[in-house]
Amino acid sequence: MMTDATAKTKSDSIAIELAGVQVTHHADPSDAVVMRDVNWRIGAGEFWVVGGRPSSGKTSLLLTAAGLNRPAGGTLRIFGQDFSSAKERDREAWCRRIGFVFEQSGRLFSHLTVARNIALPLQYRQDSEEREIVARVEELLTQTQLRDYASYMPGQLGLGAQQRVGLARALASPIEVLFLDNPLSTLSLHEGRWWLDFLRQLHKNRLVDGKPLTIVASADDFRGWIGLANQFAVVEGGQFRVIGGREQVEGAAEPAVRELLTSEI
Repeated sequence: MMTDATAKTKSDSIAIELAGVQVTHHADPSDAVVMRDVNWRIGAGEFWVVGGRPSSGKTSLLLTAAGLNRPAGGTLRIFGQDFSSAKERDREAWCRRIGFVFEQSGRLFSHLTVARNIALPLQYRQDSEEREIVARVEELLTQTQLRDYASYMPGQLGLGAQQRVGLARALASPIEVLFLDNPLSTLSLHEGRWWLDFLRQLHKNRLVDGKPLTIVASADDFRGWIGLANQFAVVEGGQFRVIGGREQVEGAAEPAVRELLTSEI
């Protein structure tokens, strides 16, 4: 018989859950469904990579799982709470626990400097003092090797540097889940390796109130991620399918999976 304590532990181990979810296109006002019957449980501390061809719906799927894109059907639970019954204050609380790095330019505010873009999540928190914000921004600038660009405007940076700013901004608050939308898609070999090394150390070392950081990334191919992520899934033809761990990916015979293993970062 399952005790209340056991049930709570089991629930706490799942950060985000999608059950029979219908994913709509994030940029289509008609709410066109691009993915049907998605069943996906993202465990706390896991590192997921979702592979698929460009325009396969990966961005819409990640935005839905992060609570930024309303599903057209099914059940979405974020930190154990049903998305459909959540109030505005609940969703605001999720935003403080979830970071999202958008593809390419990172959707930075063009009228703010690099440092001010990074500081934004901290400025929204009422318990943050100015000196703490400045110290945290300095720390993130150093970690992401952006100190020399603190006073730059986003338009003065290349796409690779803009993505790093988006990453630093997402990490400013003590988040528990980090979503990365195709972070390697436009990067050079050197920049791609920097991201993989950074994420490896981040996932290994970062704890939030004793909880491990959960990372979910999308990718156009799996190579480069094999030695890093521990859970893989694929999107093809409007369907989402969990593959499993590294051994399952490398041993998969399906053409859709083999195709994702053909190019290297």
